[in-house]
Parts: sequence; structure tokens; C-alpha cells
Amino acid sequence: MLFQIFESGLSLGQNLILLLIMLCVVLGSIALHELAHGYVSYIQGDPTAKRAGRLSLNPFKHLDPVGTVCMIFCGFGWAKAVPVNPRYYKNAKRGMALTALAGPLTNLYIGISAVARLTVLVWLWESGAYANFPLLRNLTQYGYDIITVAAYIILYYNLLFAVFNMLPIPPLDGSRLLFAFLPDRYYFGVMRYEKLIMLIMFFLLWTGFFTGVFEFLVNLIINAVGNVVILLIEGIIKLFT
Repeated sequence: MLFQIFESGLSLGQNLILLLIMLCVVLGSIALHELAHGYVSYIQGDPTAKRAGRLSLNPFKHLDPVGTVCMIFCGFGWAKAVPVNPRYYKNAKRGMALTALAGPLTNLYIGISAVARLTVLVWLWESGAYANFPLLRNLTQYGYDIITVAAYIILYYNLLFAVFNMLPIPPLDGSRLLFAFLPDRYYFGVMRYEKLIMLIMFFLLWTGFFTGVFEFLVNLIINAVGNVVILLIEGIIKLFT
């Protein structure tokens, strides 16, 4: 992640600005992801996350030091898991599934929203229509470059977090969804090997084993949302011309 910014072809000043944006994006995305887990568990009657002080937008309450360093320098990492207790849920399996889904869905929403906004901004800039909007009228090429690359950082890594966390591999959120569908004896049988599976998974990530799959899925979402937004823009234009 860090090296990708400095390979972007921008000036040193732009790269330093983007580094700051990247850190804000990573910290903010982690905080929102973990807060979503804790809040969905809380509204189902579980006070565990609240008592632990994890219903917070303060990213430093959610950071795992090693996971954060890996995220910045390697492009993948992890946060401290939000503590939850499914015994408080009316339906433990459904409650765990909803709690697990909350984090990735939050990142997915942020990513899709960023794709839509970036698509609109690029269309306005390329068509010259941005001059008709007071907030964009004085936008320079320098500012446009910063905004577009920053928006891409937001959308790309939030979509990456969403896709990555939905893998049905312990300890990721996707593995918690298995609890809703597998018989308990099978689920807990798999979870006995959680640490070993986690080590194997991070080794494969380090070697780039999943890189192509992640990039394909993320780009698929970006292209799909971008195409929908362009179709909407073209439809609106036709209505008023």
C-alpha cells in the first residue's frame, strides 16, 4: 500500500499528502468496520463490546500493532477483534451471522459510494461540465489529481477489506458466517485449527497467492458501479436535452 502511493507518478508533495490520506483511510475504515461489528452485536442485546470500550470511532481502540504495520506495508492486515458474546442473542447463529456481516458490508458501502462519486467527478472533469458547479469551478489539475487518487484509495481499499474479510477462512468474518450454516460439531471442529489456518492464509497472502483474485473482484465491483453511474448520468442528460 505504501509503495503503491510513491509509485503513482505524482510529485513528492502530492505523495506526502496522499500518504496522510492513506493513513486516515486505513484508520477510519478499521474504526468503522469494527464499530459496525460491535454496534450490531450491541443492538441484539450483547453489551460486551460496549463494556470493552469498543463502540467507538477512535481507531486506536481497534488497532492491532502488527496487523496495522502489515496493512500499511504489505497491503493486508488485521485489527483487534471486537469481543462479542452470542449467548446474549435470541438466535446465536443468526446473531453471529449478522454481526460478522456488519463489518464487510460497511466497507462495501463506503467503497461503492466512493466509486459513484469518483465516476461523477471524472465525468464532470473530462466533459468540462465541472465549470458549471461553484464548488468545482476553481478546481485545478493539481487538485483534481489529488482528489481522484485519494478517492481511488478510499474505494479500492474499502472494497478490498470487504472482499478479504468475506473469505470463509478463520479468523475472518466469512468464517463466522459458517456458524449460521454448519452443524456445531463441524464448525467448532474447523475452529480448533483456527491459528494454523490463519498462519497458512497469511503465508499465501504474503506470496501473492490471492492477489489476482482480489484484484479481479475489486475491479469487477468498480467497473459495475461505474458503468451504472455513467448510464444514470447519460439518462439524466437525455431527459433534459
